Amino acid sequence: MKFLARSIFVLALLYGLVFALADAYLLHSGISLWGALAFPIIWGGIQYLAAPWLIEMFLNIFWDDAGTQLPVRNREFIEKLCMERGLKVPRIGIIDSGTPNAFSYGRVRRDARVVVTTGLLKILTPEETNAVLAHEIGHIEHWDFAVMTVAALAPMLLYQVYVVTEKISSFRAIAYTAYLCYLVSQFVVLLLNRTREYFADHYAVDITHAPDELSSALVKIAYGMVRADGEYQRAKEEGSNEEKLLWTRERRLGGALALMGISNLHSGRSLALGSDPTEAAAVMRWDLVNPWARFYELNSTHPLTALRVRELNRQGEGAQQGFRYPLPQDQNIRWGAFPLEFAIWAFPLLCIGALGIDHWLPGILGYFGITMPPKAEPLLLMFAGCAWIIRVAYRYRGKFQDATIGTLLEDLEVSQMRPRAVRLRGRILGRGESGVSWSPDLVLRDDTGIMFVLYRQTIPFARFVFGVNEAEGYVDQDVVIEGWYRRGAAPYVEMSKITCEYHPVHRTYSRWAQCALAVAAIVAGWTWLSYLVR
Repeated sequence: MKFLARSIFVLALLYGLVFALADAYLLHSGISLWGALAFPIIWGGIQYLAAPWLIEMFLNIFWDDAGTQLPVRNREFIEKLCMERGLKVPRIGIIDSGTPNAFSYGRVRRDARVVVTTGLLKILTPEETNAVLAHEIGHIEHWDFAVMTVAALAPMLLYQVYVVTEKISSFRAIAYTAYLCYLVSQFVVLLLNRTREYFADHYAVDITHAPDELSSALVKIAYGMVRADGEYQRAKEEGSNEEKLLWTRERRLGGALALMGISNLHSGRSLALGSDPTEAAAVMRWDLVNPWARFYELNSTHPLTALRVRELNRQGEGAQQGFRYPLPQDQNIRWGAFPLEFAIWAFPLLCIGALGIDHWLPGILGYFGITMPPKAEPLLLMFAGCAWIIRVAYRYRGKFQDATIGTLLEDLEVSQMRPRAVRLRGRILGRGESGVSWSPDLVLRDDTGIMFVLYRQTIPFARFVFGVNEAEGYVDQDVVIEGWYRRGAAPYVEMSKITCEYHPVHRTYSRWAQCALAVAAIVAGWTWLSYLVR
């Protein structure tokens, strides 16, 4: 019931934004918005009707109408569940893909379909597969394909308000506010999508009475998706042309499925990177206790896997059942220095944003009754430069110390802003996530796990030059990397220096280049201010 109430609240919030902007426009102009608002509604209706056809056109789905591909225990489970819930048995489809996932779609309950990959059937037990199928049936029974279509209209309507009012000079402030609400509404849609995933998880547990099976499935799926992504990176660097084509197809297919599936790479990769599924509980703790994890989750279609496992554990505990992934007892968010770190992260960006608005869009501030003093712009530029220097000093600190990937993954305090200065020894497996031949980023493996190594440079074209001329020389070589371990959506090390027996030492200068630009901003602001004072 709490998930239903939360969904209704989020939908109300979305359409509250739309109504507020539309009402403000009508009050100020008296011009009808029917034409502008009708277009996204009609377009959304066409998308809703055509979506199943488009999915089947772009995805190679084998329909198991004969009942010979899906295991008998799983098909019997679906048939029994649908009979008990008064639902028509959905058409079952199978996609030949090693990336484990499952999704459901349709227009109404009666034409709903459930699709699973061969990779999912391979890595999950029948009981775990039943839990995943129940989750997808939950989406069907809750009309989630319709709910999310309706929710997706809200950003479109807000954008239409922006487009119409932006052309009228006296309503520019409304247009800018509409655009701001449009940006916010996209995050609210993601919040609703995450809420529906929790709702479907809860439904699956009510049906199967086995929260542990769904927890295990989620962890295995996350681990399998990361492993498939790693195979793609390996094939791009070492594989034959045939392998490259195969894994490129897998990568694209996995990305398409992630938008609709029970899980995605973004929400689960941190717990799987460098860990066996049976050891995932220790790695998941960061997602539970570090407030930065919730900040990164804002841009995800799916909840963090750790948070889903925690919710499932609570349901199992309420039913007096054990759980396969016993998370640490202390799961309270450790706020600690987070407010300070967030302020250091955000303040220079706010100064730059305020400078841009005051210089190029002063009407917005005037609409809200804000009047900036004549010297505000150079002061904001100086503040931005000073704040950026503080930001760099905070993010690049510490003395490099020996570490292993396994121990880093269990560090609860690290974040984008609070790094660990580390020295890692291992072998470079290949290029980074982009997988292209000019990628400057690398993948490092030691005896305890695998880590993504980010090559960051503020100097223009420096990343491209390193990727083209030097990065390949480190592949399949034993190296020593010094840098700053951070955790964002996934763990990574930002490289400071890489040392290899067969190549010269290579250093990055991102922090110094950032400081130089910040100093230049301070000098420019001071010169500007001096000119205004004259």
